Amino acid sequence: MGFRHGIIAFLALFWALPGAARAHPLLDRAIAAYEQAEFDRALRTFHTAERNADLSVDELLQLFEMRALVHDALDDRASMRIDLQRLVAVRGSYQLSKLAPPPVRAAFEELRMASSGPLAVELQIEDKTIENESWVVARLLRAPDGLVHHTTLQCSVDNHAKTVSRTSEGTSVGVKLPESGVHHGCTATARSRQGGVLFSASTEGQPVVLPSNSAARFQVPQYQSPGDSGEVRKKKWPWIVAISVAVAAGAATTGVLLSRRSKSDSQLQVGPLSVNW
Repeated sequence: MGFRHGIIAFLALFWALPGAARAHPLLDRAIAAYEQAEFDRALRTFHTAERNADLSVDELLQLFEMRALVHDALDDRASMRIDLQRLVAVRGSYQLSKLAPPPVRAAFEELRMASSGPLAVELQIEDKTIENESWVVARLLRAPDGLVHHTTLQCSVDNHAKTVSRTSEGTSVGVKLPESGVHHGCTATARSRQGGVLFSASTEGQPVVLPSNSAARFQVPQYQSPGDSGEVRKKKWPWIVAISVAVAAGAATTGVLLSRRSKSDSQLQVGPLSVNW
């Protein structure tokens, strides 16, 4: 039983190791050919792995590094720099393995410095008008040739209820927006042949610009009869004041008369002899 549990524990440890420790068989085969100084066979195997193997992004970076070492061994400096440039473009913080000789390390550091800051690879997303229609376009700038296989762009529209998406081979892609011309955020990804994300970028949605008099929609509505304009209301105010004064005066006069009539009525005497009106 102890031996059986030991095997299970070993297998569990093996599968828990990072993915880089279990490289693709073609990649392992190419590295083994390089270590045996069979450089032509190693180069062919690296090319096959790049085209056909289902490599992760980390495995692809390892391929670029090891193939650069093969090119250096074959004294092909131009091809070596191309693979190192791809490596720097995807991950500028990449650390070369102990197998890399000094000339390769020197070239790598030179390319790293030359590709930093404003010269770094950029995946740009822009709103454009093409033939009076609204589009969003994604473009990969300053990327080494042959690095990116296809680019995908997705945009959220219709108040996040719908997504428009398009994938194009190469380093640029565009999607046409609905008639409103408004989107609520876009995401672009530049990918390897196997679909691994090499570069990504996103943009927020377009702000909805309200009309300059939009504050009026938040005011309390004021109702008026048809044809009753503000100018007419202004002209009516003097008449309304005059009528109010007249009504108040009339009310006061009526009050005085009623008061007098009340005093007169108070003299009314009821009896068998006489009545004074």
